Amino acid sequence: MPERLVLWGPPVVERVPSDPDYADYLPAWVQKCADVGITKIVGGDQTRALTEAAHAVGIQVDPYINYNSFPRHGWARVTYGWSLDFLRPPVTAAEARAILDSHRPIYDAPKIATTMTDFAAKNPQFRSLTRSRAYTLQPGDDLYLSAAFPEVRAEQTQQFIDTLAHTQGDGIQVEFVLGNEDENGAVPYGYEDRTVNEFQAKHGKNPFDLPNDHPEWLQFRADYVTLALTEMRDAVKQAKPDAVFSTTLIAGEKEDYLKLLHDWPTWLEQGIVDEFYIWFRTNSDLDALERQLSYAVELSGGRTPVIAELSCYHPGSFQQPDQMLRAAEVAMGCGADGVGIYRTHAVEQLEFWPVLEKMSKL
Repeated sequence: MPERLVLWGPPVVERVPSDPDYADYLPAWVQKCADVGITKIVGGDQTRALTEAAHAVGIQVDPYINYNSFPRHGWARVTYGWSLDFLRPPVTAAEARAILDSHRPIYDAPKIATTMTDFAAKNPQFRSLTRSRAYTLQPGDDLYLSAAFPEVRAEQTQQFIDTLAHTQGDGIQVEFVLGNEDENGAVPYGYEDRTVNEFQAKHGKNPFDLPNDHPEWLQFRADYVTLALTEMRDAVKQAKPDAVFSTTLIAGEKEDYLKLLHDWPTWLEQGIVDEFYIWFRTNSDLDALERQLSYAVELSGGRTPVIAELSCYHPGSFQQPDQMLRAAEVAMGCGADGVGIYRTHAVEQLEFWPVLEKMSKL
């Protein structure tokens, strides 16, 4: 039986947090979670009302904030029109579900939506740059600020502290999501003067003379991510000493992580995280799950609980009940300390509540 059965996402109820009677709809939903064995909700809706309702039935709540290795503060995102926008029956109808399951979505009319946070707009000196050192975003580019600057790390840390305080959660999760990558799967940023100059001072080399995925250059940038996490953890523990500080990473092969500046073996070795989650997001290959999760469990060596986060939401994820249950069985067979499903909307629409109950009894 897993020590932890985790569910990611907000409550799926008939109200939204801004509704005055929203809290009245939470007890029935969290009871449904408790009835199938859920021990923790990650993400939630970032309200204190959910924390209180969940605690009433013995469920912990850890809000999360998604994060990139260097914090993302904007983008020039390409969005599309989709044929599914013209679904005729209400999306909640059984008839609509049948159409959605058989229709091949068609995209059209790409548009560019550009955003920038106020903090980034007021502090252009903190921008993290690619080798081109261009400040103008091209379609598909993200805008990152450099983790080499203490001010950037402090601003990001404050977001986690504010969320933990507002929700009165039991912990906080840093959800590492993917961003821009080069042709070799490595992050392309870090070429701002501060980072380049500090690398030259330490290694006597110019990053512009090295491949972007040169091991020393990757490790140097990854060390800033580790520093940022250490500062986040210290601030979280100062605010709430018993808070659970966790991270979740999208699963990959062992050589992939450093390309994304995710030096998680060091995080575990230094005791930076209290729980470590591996997110199987767009890959439902069970052999890959077993290989990648076993590696994490082995490196943890029992120091840090390792939990498998299994998606049934994303393209390529575990969307068949027997497939999800088998994935959970494989995860537990690898020595995982827990399993869970991302995310609540998919659990509702795919009718995965019985699957969660079976997972609780593995």
